[in-house]
Amino acid sequence: MAEVLYAPNREHAVTTNAWAFLHWLRTTRGVDLADWAALQRWSTERAEEFRAAVAAFARLPEEPLALVRRTGQGEALVLRRADGTRVGLGWEQVARICPSPLLEALPFDVAAPLTRLWLPALLIRPLAELLLHADLRPDDRLLVVGSSWPWLAALLERTTVLLAAPPDVLATAAEERATVLVAPAQTLAEAAFQRRGPRPDLAYLRTIIATGGPLSPEGRMRIYTWVKSDVMLLARSGDTLWGNPLEPVLTRPPATPAFLTPPASAPAPR
Repeated sequence: MAEVLYAPNREHAVTTNAWAFLHWLRTTRGVDLADWAALQRWSTERAEEFRAAVAAFARLPEEPLALVRRTGQGEALVLRRADGTRVGLGWEQVARICPSPLLEALPFDVAAPLTRLWLPALLIRPLAELLLHADLRPDDRLLVVGSSWPWLAALLERTTVLLAAPPDVLATAAEERATVLVAPAQTLAEAAFQRRGPRPDLAYLRTIIATGGPLSPEGRMRIYTWVKSDVMLLARSGDTLWGNPLEPVLTRPPATPAFLTPPASAPAPR
């Protein structure tokens, strides 16, 4: 039987993008959806309406666009290498990265998405998952360990993206004041243990997202014991999501389809 590890309060729920999107659908489009499950079903049963709604909610233009649409102060993209070196690029730098000598500092899987123009239709599903499932917001600091896609699309929402290959993911999250941490489930499981001395200061951390699937029930419990007691713990892998920002975190979360994915493609609950 699944146990509740963390239950977000009402104030937390009504400040999420998912709650705002459901409210926006009711007031602007006359679509009344009760919860996350209803939203997922609507995304498959009325896919074109869902796509149009996400495009409007995310303010996507009709013409092709780059992943950086805005300029401003501070860092847009940060690379933290395993050797300890750090490269930080501002919004203007990333917006004008092609052609630029800065391209030489970026891995191919990072440079390629930044140097192309995207058809808006190709960004709807990534943005739906980033905004609604990951609950990314302007001025968030998103620390990603592993593959950079689709997380680089968060630049569209003015989220600072930090790409890292750190020896200690929690220490890096503390140093960078990360608000959202994305890492493979195994990396998170290895990081969630009792430490000597003071724990990393994760006061800014709001959400942890495991990639490749959820942690084991024991691993999920260790997150709340040794990492942070009030963090939202989610997971994703391919076309499957575990958990959502509107509902309690469970030791054994049910697997649910990603948006625009028919329910039959989701594996059975663990």
